[in-house]
Amino acid sequence: MYIIDHIHAGASISRKLGILNHSATTVRIALYSGAAELAGGEFVPAAGRDGNELASWTTLSPPSIDVPPFRESFADVKVVVPRDATPGERYGVAWAELPRSVPSANGTSEVNRVGIRMYLSVGAGGEPASDFTIDSLTAERVADGTPVVIARVRNTGGRALDMAGSLQLTDGPGSLSAGPFVAKLGTTLGIDQSEPVTVPIDKQVPDGPWHARIDLHSGLIDRSASATITFPHAAGSGAAVKANPSPSRSLKIELVTLATLFVLIVLLILWVLRRRRLEAARHRNITTRSALALDERAQLR
Repeated sequence: MYIIDHIHAGASISRKLGILNHSATTVRIALYSGAAELAGGEFVPAAGRDGNELASWTTLSPPSIDVPPFRESFADVKVVVPRDATPGERYGVAWAELPRSVPSANGTSEVNRVGIRMYLSVGAGGEPASDFTIDSLTAERVADGTPVVIARVRNTGGRALDMAGSLQLTDGPGSLSAGPFVAKLGTTLGIDQSEPVTVPIDKQVPDGPWHARIDLHSGLIDRSASATITFPHAAGSGAAVKANPSPSRSLKIELVTLATLFVLIVLLILWVLRRRRLEAARHRNITTRSALALDERAQLR
């Protein structure tokens, strides 16, 4: 879905893209690279074929391809980073574009395209670590009465982040629980940026107070935080509440796995010790019976 990598200046990477034709006729697809930036918590591609550094380093081949009906064809993406490239992260898109539509009566035409996001980090050494914090939770109610929770998230690592996750409400009025509610997708945080992640809540959820726990992740990095919130009765925003870090779900799974493994090891040790005791007792019994048999034979003589 994405091209994400860390590369040294002067090096190159190659990837393969699949282009699937969902129509009943053969279509000619144009392939090219374009610029993108992170702005306002979003990944924003440039219009048309506008380029940037990453786009100038990127080549798609072939530049156009005929894809048969309901079939998939493949193209190569190659990124060659100049030796004098400065360290930092760049953003771009590998585009697959359909032919321009027939102009309408007013002279306008339509261009449809789909793209693969590109996040390329340039620099010496290993890939910069990714990380983020969840600073606060805010309960809001929008104009149509829908409650939402806004999580303020800060990128504290060295790579851009695409946020996803969910929110769980517990300890509500009458000990009610609700959720999980899925976070609205599309929030992208650049390095050192702080942006809101929005979680829409069902309209039937009471005002609260609630114990809110949010679990967010970007790639393999996941963080959790919780706070006590109350939704406003009318449209508006409550006060931002400091979010307290909580053990992430992956950490809980790791702890449960370690605990299970520990119990299994203990049971294995106990089983081995029991087997050894039984073997030792069996050996003593055999030795005793042998001694008694020898004594009986000696008496018979």
